[in-house]
Parts: sequence; C-alpha cells; structure tokens
Amino acid sequence: MIHHLLRAAILTGFALFILYLDRTGEMALYIAPKMEVYVKLSALGLYAAAIYQVYAALQKRIGNQTPSCDCEHEPSPSVFKNIIIYGLFIFPLLLGFLVPTGTLGSDIASKKGISLSGISTAEENGAGVDAFYPFDGYMEAHTAYAKKLYSQPLIRVPDTQFIETLTTFDLFREKLIGKEVEISGFIYHEDEMGKGRFAVSRFAMNCCSADAMPYGLMVSWPKAMDYADDEWVTVTGRLTTSTYMNHVVMTLEAQRLERIKVPESPYVYPDLDFGQ
Repeated sequence: MIHHLLRAAILTGFALFILYLDRTGEMALYIAPKMEVYVKLSALGLYAAAIYQVYAALQKRIGNQTPSCDCEHEPSPSVFKNIIIYGLFIFPLLLGFLVPTGTLGSDIASKKGISLSGISTAEENGAGVDAFYPFDGYMEAHTAYAKKLYSQPLIRVPDTQFIETLTTFDLFREKLIGKEVEISGFIYHEDEMGKGRFAVSRFAMNCCSADAMPYGLMVSWPKAMDYADDEWVTVTGRLTTSTYMNHVVMTLEAQRLERIKVPESPYVYPDLDFGQ
C-alpha cells in the first residue's frame, strides 16, 4: 500500500510542477511554445496515473487484489534499494521546485559553440540587389526576405525571425554590407575575439532547452571589455565582415550600445511560417 501511495505522490508532484511552470510562465524557459500543449496534456496523464495508484492502495487496504501486468515489478524488500529508486524521481522534482529557474547564457555558449552565420552559408550570385534570384526552394524564401531587408533604412533583427535574419545576412553578405542593423541579445566573449569585439547572441530552441544553440553577430566596439558576459544589450551599427578563427563572419561595427533588461522570453525559435 505504501508503495502505491508513494507513486501517487510522485506522479502528482510532476503534474503539479507542470502546472506551476504554466502558471508562472516559466515553461517557455524549458520547452518551445509548439511543445507546450503536449506537456500540458501529459499532466492529465500523470493525474490519471496517480488516481489509479490511490485506487490500488485502497484496494490493498481493504484486502482486494489489484490488477497485475505479470511483469514482475513488485517493490524490493530492501529499504535502501527502495530509497535509491524513489530518490531518482523525488530528487529532480525537488530541484525543479526549489532551485530558481535560470536562462541559458555564456557558460553554455562556451561549451556548445556559437554560430555567427545563421543556419547555413551559400555562395553569392550576381553583382547587385537586382541579381538576387532563387535557385531552390530554400533560397527562394531567403531571396525574397533579402530584398525586403535591403529596402529598409534600419534593419531590426526581430525575435520572431532571428535565425532567418542572420542566415539571410550571411547568404547575401555582399549585398547587405553597409546596411544599418539593430540587434538585441546577451554578450559573449572569447579570447580569440580580442579586446575590441564580443558576440551578441540569443539561444535558439527547436524543441526544448537541451537542443538550444546560440546564434548571434560579432560586434566590433572599442570598449568591448567594459561589458560583462551575459549582460543584455541592444546594439546598432553597420554591417561589415571580419575574420574569426580563420573564417570570415558578419560583423557589426557598433555605433550605439544600450544595456537592457533580460526579456520575458529570452529564447528565439525557428519561424515555421517563414517563406509562406
């Protein structure tokens, strides 16, 4: 009976943790918005499983036999072994409730590496903006977007198309060099960047925080060392290129920097409707 009640408590705890993340708005720090509905539905399954465990406990209490799946998973007679097994579930649950939720930052970026060229690169074609032309379905969307960006006096890198914008910058770098750009993100330094550069980055999440990868732009600024890792800034400057670890990368020659607060939603996500 006690084992059924323990299982019910653990299942209920995980369901309540999902509810807690939803009510506090912190679910977006763990999973992408497209996955939220599935996680919320899983809470209903956890509640249902917990109710069954309570039912099984009551049946044992009154001496009735509970249904068996014949898979020989009866609890171990060893108290120590049971503590270890249940602890594997209880410990992470306690951490979820007790440890403050943080956002991914420069520490994780240093381990995963940062992309300064969007999702991919491609060879340039043509000599001017009228030479933009698609050669496949992937390029067609970025070509149309590049034309739109080229016509803007100030290109603001939006949260909704953060990755797509950086990818377009890199695909059409020769056409967009010299354009004025505004981008917001957290600061990330590497020794190889020197004292006059840092990256302004955002973590892009496809499914959950485990698959999040940092994307950003290199920023050239004489007082780069005055800004610490993980500070959030908005940078405005002119697009150019520089060399980083033997690669040519898009670089923003900063003209204005402004410290900002961490946004409510610090992560960005692929725009599934891009090009539609």
